[in-house]
Amino acid sequence: MLLLCLCTLTGAYSLAIIPVLPPPIVFQALLIVTLGFLPLEKLRPVTCFLIGFIAIGFSASQQRADQLDDVFQGMSLTFSARIEDFPVADADSVHFLATPLDREDLPRRIRLSWFHPAAIPSIGETWRLHARLRKPRGYANPGGFDFEGWLFRQRIGATGYVEDDSHSYRIQGEAPGLLDRMRTRFVTRVTSGLPADDATAVLMAIGVGARHAIDREQWDLYARTGTSHLMAISGLHVGLAAGCAYLICWALFAPFCLRRNLRDVAIGGAVLAALAYASLSGFAVPARRALLMALVAGLVLLFRRRTRLWSLLAIPCLVIFFTDPIAILAPGFKLSFAAVAILFLVAGQHVRPLQPRYGRWAGTALTAIIRLARLQLALLSGLFPLTVLIFGRFALLAPLINMLVLPLFNFVTVPLTLLGAVLDGPFAALGSRMLMLAHSSVSNILGLVAMAGEMEIAAYRTRSLGFLYSLVALLPLVSVLLPPGWPGRKLAIVAMAAVLVYRPAPPPAACLDYHVLDVGQGLAVVLRTSNHALLFDTGPSFRNGSDTGDLVVLPFLYGLGIDRLDRLVISHADLDHAGGANTIVAGVDVGDVMVGEALPNINRFQARCVAGDQWRWDAVRFTILHPRRNAPWNRNNSSCVLLVELGQTRLLLTGDIESPAEKLLVHRGKIDATDVVVVPHHGSRTSSSKVFVDATGAALAIVSSGYRNRWGLPKPDVVARWQASGADVLNTADTGAVSQRLCRDDGAQGVSLQRLAGQKYWQESAKGPP
Repeated sequence: MLLLCLCTLTGAYSLAIIPVLPPPIVFQALLIVTLGFLPLEKLRPVTCFLIGFIAIGFSASQQRADQLDDVFQGMSLTFSARIEDFPVADADSVHFLATPLDREDLPRRIRLSWFHPAAIPSIGETWRLHARLRKPRGYANPGGFDFEGWLFRQRIGATGYVEDDSHSYRIQGEAPGLLDRMRTRFVTRVTSGLPADDATAVLMAIGVGARHAIDREQWDLYARTGTSHLMAISGLHVGLAAGCAYLICWALFAPFCLRRNLRDVAIGGAVLAALAYASLSGFAVPARRALLMALVAGLVLLFRRRTRLWSLLAIPCLVIFFTDPIAILAPGFKLSFAAVAILFLVAGQHVRPLQPRYGRWAGTALTAIIRLARLQLALLSGLFPLTVLIFGRFALLAPLINMLVLPLFNFVTVPLTLLGAVLDGPFAALGSRMLMLAHSSVSNILGLVAMAGEMEIAAYRTRSLGFLYSLVALLPLVSVLLPPGWPGRKLAIVAMAAVLVYRPAPPPAACLDYHVLDVGQGLAVVLRTSNHALLFDTGPSFRNGSDTGDLVVLPFLYGLGIDRLDRLVISHADLDHAGGANTIVAGVDVGDVMVGEALPNINRFQARCVAGDQWRWDAVRFTILHPRRNAPWNRNNSSCVLLVELGQTRLLLTGDIESPAEKLLVHRGKIDATDVVVVPHHGSRTSSSKVFVDATGAALAIVSSGYRNRWGLPKPDVVARWQASGADVLNTADTGAVSQRLCRDDGAQGVSLQRLAGQKYWQESAKGPP
């Protein structure tokens, strides 16, 4: 069973090798071939491989077909929808999932934002909404968060925002379902009776799976300390609920049942408790896994059958896969099943009992501690490949922290929370007391987690790993797979150290790498020589308080191994260019700051860009071309213009300069033949004048713009003008990040487009150069 399960999953995951999803006829043909293999027992692993490939292929095709139709792109639509899960509210907006009820031509799930809402929706409510929709889309940068992949895994077929309060209202008389009412009731009790703090947010998460109150900073702390699994209804919590129900049923029915019947009743109660708790959690993948394992184990015991231990894991895995194939793409699926598999491998290993001179009880306790420590170390090593390759981090202190907090959390916090949830109605006062005690225990746990999170050695973030180092990251598995005492197990330590100290190589001498990042409607360009790094603009900030400095630029810099920016150049003060400046200055060591306009909110000395300023890094010459000292320019025309030269190879960064500044630069003879130009002002008609375009004679013109932005940039006639001059025009909205190496001797090398280089079947087909 385990072998067949692994073959099925291998087939399913192998679809990710294909960048573009094949047409359905390919999967239909493979299905016919697979049916012919079914009677052949020797080909059963191959058959399972093909079944996995076909199952996820059909499911992925259905999900891609459920995305917003092109005809509705950017349109304002009115529809009735049911609110799924708990909306997430921030300073001035709310984000929520909606299921359309009266429009079969819309996707089944839509993610909406509502700025300054007249009323905040609640889970299970039915609303009439007036919203502007578009297809799922996210930034595409090397090593960046795959937002499109997340939307695909969540089966979200469109995103958008509520556009008109006057046409959006809650439909009266449409009551939420029973589960939604129960979850809402618990959240109301917790929020009304407990302080609005992090511990309360955790209680809501482990009580009914309501994680909307845990903010990003808290999630980052939990990730750093390896305690994220405690902050939601996981398989462990469902197992604890089942175990508690088993003991309660045994105690309650002991006077009325024979021993054999009593066990069966207790097993039934345990399974029902697991079902109830998993239902309240919204049936997340770890909860489904634990529920199915409890169900399989219960059936085996009820029917007095024997089964192999691994079948308890393989059967739930296959059930989840065939009922929801896309679920296997979620990190929770991989981590949940991998953790249980590691526990199965390690828990049965022999630990020699200790017999200290202080007595048998002390020996038993120390032996238990050693067993727990070995389990935690095995989890640390065994899950290393997943945490590094999926999340890019490694929580070094996770074993120690979990050993300290798990007993309190599992045997105090979770039981008290469950009792508090169950004791309602006439017992609400007692239930509230249980929740207060649970809150106190969580507060103590979070205090310890916060202390650990402040330690520099708590966690390590890994750099962007190439193919070779991704293989090295898999080697720590040997410490789990090989029995104790076998040679080669210590290879895990060497592999982990190699991955943690790895840094991508900088460009060679006399070369420069540039990266025009995909930051939507804004600009951020990273320039890197062999020993220096410069950031030109920081991308936009947003109404909810976030910015692309945090979302895009800092993760990219860290993944590339850049811990220091020798110079930060911010072309001008518009938010689409300077929105992430504060985040960059706070998040990475920054040397000089040069600006075209003064930025009021940055507590750093800001030198003005002055035409004629030059510096040289590693055979690369940088020259400021605009603006001149004391020139009367402001706003867009005050943008710093930076020329980068390596021998005869030239790169021009223009900010948002418009036609007057362009013509002045041409008139002063500052614009010569240039290899690469970042198109001014995102391809607006106020820029890219014919005289400027002709003067550059660029071979490559790069536009940094947002996908389907409301200004319609770049304008088609501007693109045509650059193309008529002989330039290939690339738009980051279509291509993702654009990267290229420029060298003094070899000139401009091949262009890398992230949406082509990192293409996945859940993404739209990328557009490359014409």
